[in-house]
Amino acid sequence: MKKTTVALTLVAILFISLALGVHLINTAKANPISVPKVPTIQISYPLTSMGGYVNSTVEFSIYVNIFIESPAINSISFSLDGGSPVNLEDLKVTNYYDYGPDKIDFKTYKANIILEDLTEGNHTLVAYADDMSASKSFIVNSYYHLTALNVLSPNNQIYSSNLVPLTFGFTGEIENAHYYLYRGHETVSEKSLTGNVTLDNLPDGSYDLYLFVTTQYGQDSKAIHFYVIGLPIIVGATGLSAFLIAIGLLFYLKRRRKQAPLDSTLKPARD
Repeated sequence: MKKTTVALTLVAILFISLALGVHLINTAKANPISVPKVPTIQISYPLTSMGGYVNSTVEFSIYVNIFIESPAINSISFSLDGGSPVNLEDLKVTNYYDYGPDKIDFKTYKANIILEDLTEGNHTLVAYADDMSASKSFIVNSYYHLTALNVLSPNNQIYSSNLVPLTFGFTGEIENAHYYLYRGHETVSEKSLTGNVTLDNLPDGSYDLYLFVTTQYGQDSKAIHFYVIGLPIIVGATGLSAFLIAIGLLFYLKRRRKQAPLDSTLKPARD
């Protein structure tokens, strides 16, 4: 009986995982897709620097999108503040087929740049590849960033309610704070705040939250990934598990009775 119970439990867990997985996949498919321009070159800005300020050491990423049939790119180059170009040959390439509503085929080349010992003040980074260029300006203020932010909620987990608290701690007094909430590639909300709030009316899906807080001691930011899966989905999966376990137990009991029939030749003992 123990073996049968364990087997049924494993089957139930498998069905629950399958149900939740299918739900997440369907939710992801429902999200709009952000389709990049092709051909194009882009420079990603540091997450902690959306206000324009970075430390004296900072990392950028360069992305080059070209059509799948285009010749391969062997190098990407960059120039800082009008200096001599620097070639980057350690490129990562990813192919995409039938991407987005227009079903385009393209490939993306990525190169990372780490800039160190930057001087205080204004800087401009320019990237070049395949007769294309892109630039990004930024300000170095090395004392501006300070790790002071601690996000207590949400966490990297599944929430069964569409009301998710945004709770965080920090050092000092808030001078400026705002968050960006995305569901897949869709912007859900961008708001300024002065303290803890509740993220409400969240439909089922996968979310990315970016929180930025500035106090008199500097700026800090955090990124949190979490899921919202409505209670009916979880209850349905749990109900399915209970139903499968009940069917299994009934089958086991019925089979046990067939294997142990009553022997009519046996008589009760008498004193």
